[in-house]
Amino acid sequence: MRFTEKQGSIAEKIASELERYFSQISSEDSAIAYSGGLDSTILLAFSGFRLKAYNVSSRGSRDFENAVKASGLLNFTLSHIDLDEIDLKSYIEIVKEIDPDISNSELGYELVLTILLDRIPEKTVYTGQGADELFFGYRRFLDDPGLDNAGHMNKLFTVTLPRELKIADYFGKTLKAPYLESNIAKLVAPLPREDHFAGETNKAILRAVASLKGLPPEIISLKKKAAQYGSGINKRIQF
Repeated sequence: MRFTEKQGSIAEKIASELERYFSQISSEDSAIAYSGGLDSTILLAFSGFRLKAYNVSSRGSRDFENAVKASGLLNFTLSHIDLDEIDLKSYIEIVKEIDPDISNSELGYELVLTILLDRIPEKTVYTGQGADELFFGYRRFLDDPGLDNAGHMNKLFTVTLPRELKIADYFGKTLKAPYLESNIAKLVAPLPREDHFAGETNKAILRAVASLKGLPPEIISLKKKAAQYGSGINKRIQF
């Protein structure tokens, strides 16, 4: 995959920021919500694979297959939480108690996080939250060339992130979002929309970061699949 000189330059700055971020924190005895996708794999790699990777999915789902493949390629231990062995009713009640207005599509996504927070012993959990908004990762950005990310960023900070912090607090856990907590957002926010694309591929800058980190092409080229679809959880929810 080819990147422009500008994309490469921004990617170098983001890579430096991630190196700095993980060098200043203790990621021992911490976990990462791991989908096997680009965003979480980059964070795991920059942590020096010190974060314990947990994948919440149904066996045979896209997220499960991606996570297993990535763990083999990168030689790290993957822990799997099988959705098919979990009664979702109590988790649905928790999420809806925290946010009674949550939509069905968002419910599936947040259930994956909720189950993870409840089922693991680690108190600190890292996520790739914010990457899709910052780096134009959603499929709709490809489908609509005129769509910017302002509305998505606003919803992220006013609805999604506050809700997820409340879910984490419910289980006595601390949620970390490196893409949002570091200086990365300040680097990326002023960039024009076109800087985030390489032909028909989105997240170009983040893919350039992955390339700089030496991640394999199979990771760099991964397409976005939202957790509620990639994990297989929507097949288990009765709307």
